[in-house]
Amino acid sequence: MIRVLIVDDQKTIHEVLKSYLETEPDIKIVGFAVDGQVALQLVEELKPDLVLMDLDMPVMDGLTATKIISERFVTTKVLIFTVQDDDNYLYGALQAGAKGYFLKTTSAKELVSAIRHVHQGYFQLGLDLIEKYIYKILNLSSNLNEIYQLNKRLDLHEKEMTRFNNQLKNIQIKIEQVIDKDLGKILKENRDLFGQDTKIEFRLDSLNQHIHTLEKRKNVHIRFIWMYPLVLSVLNIVLISLLLRQN
Repeated sequence: MIRVLIVDDQKTIHEVLKSYLETEPDIKIVGFAVDGQVALQLVEELKPDLVLMDLDMPVMDGLTATKIISERFVTTKVLIFTVQDDDNYLYGALQAGAKGYFLKTTSAKELVSAIRHVHQGYFQLGLDLIEKYIYKILNLSSNLNEIYQLNKRLDLHEKEMTRFNNQLKNIQIKIEQVIDKDLGKILKENRDLFGQDTKIEFRLDSLNQHIHTLEKRKNVHIRFIWMYPLVLSVLNIVLISLLLRQN
């Protein structure tokens, strides 16, 4: 016997689910809860095998209650029964530990089958959701194929760029070798000329030093010529002073 707890804030859903399940010989409804907090109390008290859980409820939502039940009561499985077909709700329910996810548009036959399979340990997803996600997977596969083809083209371009760069490096090496060879040849052919230039440069340096020495001497002579009258005047003053002292 599969003992089921129904959790939903709408009493009409309680009645609908009761009509779905009460005729099944291997399923028994053990209680009803109107929010997640009451559901936790009843799970602890009644120890149901399975909880049919709504998501949007006051006080405590279904995702929070599912997470707590999955952590505290490991023998109790949670099957989500909701109007929410948004991906975020589905992912949130899976992360919280739910073992199944069905929309409230699900038929009685499909829901009963899902309850039995979840109780046996199988994860269950509503047929309408399966169709939705198969379509998404097909689109994803198409996109992945396009990405794969693009990566192949990028790999080819990368190989071409590598080959082109290697060719450029080889050309650069050859150019440098030719330049070095020609430069060595020019240096060899003009070695004597460079030697003569060195001698000329040495002679020019010697000549410049000699000119610099002459310039210094010239400056000394010029300063002496400029000071000569002053020296004569000083000597005259000294002689006059000596003569006056003798008289």
